[in-house]
Amino acid sequence: MPRIFLCFVPLISALLVVGYAAEAEENASIPLAVVNNTDIRYQYFDLGGGTDLQDAFVDGAYMLRPDLKLKYELHYNSTNATGERFNGFEKTSFKLIYFPS
Repeated sequence: MPRIFLCFVPLISALLVVGYAAEAEENASIPLAVVNNTDIRYQYFDLGGGTDLQDAFVDGAYMLRPDLKLKYELHYNSTNATGERFNGFEKTSFKLIYFPS
């Protein structure tokens, strides 16, 4: 298992704890909902010939204050499709949403 996936463990644990504070009354799939949520996805593809592709996605949102929401997205991949192992973040995105009163 690549070392970078071990770095995800503390991050995922922290985000899951944060996610439990979400309110049940609002739908987390609505970007302007005042809730905390975290989605975690891991995909493994066997490309044949001894090559593979592994993708890990972490995305969600966290309410920093009642009027300020942090949305985040991390996409990490690992592949040896070219004969050499490539590991790295393909996408990182963080943005703030302000809810004026």
